[in-house]
Amino acid sequence: MTDVRALLKAKRQEARITHPLASYNQSGQLKCTACGTIVKHASAWEGHLGSKLHRTTVARLKEQERAREEQRLREEKEEQERLLKGKRKAEEEDVDMQEEETLPETATKKPRLDKAFPADFFSDPSRSLPIQDDGADDEEQPAALATATPLDLEWERFQREVVN
Repeated sequence: MTDVRALLKAKRQEARITHPLASYNQSGQLKCTACGTIVKHASAWEGHLGSKLHRTTVARLKEQERAREEQRLREEKEEQERLLKGKRKAEEEDVDMQEEETLPETATKKPRLDKAFPADFFSDPSRSLPIQDDGADDEEQPAALATATPLDLEWERFQREVVN
């Protein structure tokens, strides 16, 4: 009889769930730490993970963790700025403030083009789009018609025959 009990106890220990949100209370019951729900059987754990209550609770916990992390990063950044500002001399601050006031607002709001990617950085040069014309060079259009390919000429002839 003791062998059977030992085997059953070993079998129960084997079936324990090892999930980050799973824990066992003092009486050996499986409990979800996110929801606080007691799961009656280890085989029902996967079903609990798919339940709406669990998914919404986990999503809320992740959002709270993300908000805490953002707050911590913001506080660290403010602390670093405060330390850097404390090390500067008062004279340098006055000079910097005067320089900032003399700059026009448009100059400070312009994006830096030297740090941006070139227009054709991600493009395949063999498949490049034609350059768009703004309409200012109307004189170049007749020259473009003069250099029409045989295919263009054949297309125009076809259109004339079909229309007439």
